[in-house]
Amino acid sequence: MRNINRRESPRIEIKLRCHVTSPALWMRSAMLTENISRSGLLVAWRSDGVALPFPAVGQIVTVEVELPANHGFGQKCIHCQGSVTRVSSVDPENPRVALQVNYMDFRSFHDRIRALEALQPVANSWMA
Repeated sequence: MRNINRRESPRIEIKLRCHVTSPALWMRSAMLTENISRSGLLVAWRSDGVALPFPAVGQIVTVEVELPANHGFGQKCIHCQGSVTRVSSVDPENPRVALQVNYMDFRSFHDRIRALEALQPVANSWMA
């Protein structure tokens, strides 16, 4: 039986630094993308050798993917909201989380930093 590629959009293998947030996950760790397409994203779910909690399949997460700086426009990021479609921890050294992207746009990376800094005291009070 042949393996048929049923993807809607081609994937681009690219490793970019990204930040994942969700109401159920509050992580300050940066991760890396494995690949990106118009409708999906694969994230290497590790950060500096630290074990991170896995999201549940179906959980909604927000991902900010840092783009290389362009001196004319400043640093931008891809802001994505998506749902977790697969969690793979077959290789404990290289866990991955696949997302189906529901929403995507380009934003200033510095706006994202300011928004997270404003939310941090509120999140810390919830976790205390």
